[in-house]
Amino acid sequence: MIELYSLMLVLAAFCGFIGLLRGWNRELIVTIAVVIALFALFQFDSLLRGVILRSVPVEQTFIFQLIVFLFIVYIGYKSTFFGIGGEEAEEGKVQDAILGGVVGAINGYLIGGAVWYLLDINEYPFAPHVMAPAPNSASADAINTLPLVIISGGLTGSGILAVIGIAALILLVLFSAS
Repeated sequence: MIELYSLMLVLAAFCGFIGLLRGWNRELIVTIAVVIALFALFQFDSLLRGVILRSVPVEQTFIFQLIVFLFIVYIGYKSTFFGIGGEEAEEGKVQDAILGGVVGAINGYLIGGAVWYLLDINEYPFAPHVMAPAPNSASADAINTLPLVIISGGLTGSGILAVIGIAALILLVLFSAS
C-alpha cells in the first residue's frame, strides 16, 4: 500500500512540472485560488459539517467538500482563460520557468495536503481503500505538516495566519502587476 505522504509528494512533483511549463505568474494566480479555498474550508468547516451536512453520511460530506475545493482550484487554473492571469513562460526565460516549477510544486503540496486534510477530518471515510496512516509511519508524522494544520495553527487554531497569508498574496499580486 502506498502512503498518503508519498502521493502528496508525487502530486507536488507533477504540479511542479506543470508550473515549469506555465510560468510563475500563472502559477501565482493558482496559489491565490488554493489559499482562498483553504481559508474557506477552514473557516466554514463547522458550518458545513456541523449544520448544513449534519445528517449527510460522512462519505458524502467528504465528496461535497472535495468538489467545492477542486472547483475553486479549477477556477484558479482556468483564470488565464478568463484574462486574469499572466503570460506563459517565454522561451529562454529559464528563471521564469524554474520559479514556475517551484510555485507549481508548492501548489501541488497545498492541493494534496488539503485533500489529505479533508480525509483526516472526516476520519478517512473510504476505509479499507484509503486508511488512516499507521502510527509512527512517515504519513502519521507528516499529518502535522499539512498546509491547513500549519496555516490555521493546528486543528483547533483560529486561522489568523490564513487571513494574513491571503492578504500578503493579494498584495504581492497587486504590486507585481503594476
